[in-house]
Amino acid sequence: MSILREQVDRFVLETVADAAAVDAALLRQSTQLLDMHMDSLTLVAIVTRVEATYGTAFDTDELAEILRARSVGELAAIVSRKVRAT
Repeated sequence: MSILREQVDRFVLETVADAAAVDAALLRQSTQLLDMHMDSLTLVAIVTRVEATYGTAFDTDELAEILRARSVGELAAIVSRKVRAT
């Protein structure tokens, strides 16, 4: 079963919204993670949810890339690349 980029984008957006306790309708791909008060522990919780949902595991380099992501869109791109490669 092929997972579309749009599905991953939506999942990441909703997961970030849930972690930040905000309405997903208020977020865009351009929304800055720092504006959502995302810290490293929150991002790790998001990664754990992604791994459980899509049955994948991020390696150390990928985790470092996630921690450097600045926006919801950047985070979604990293997740999408990993999910589609799995």
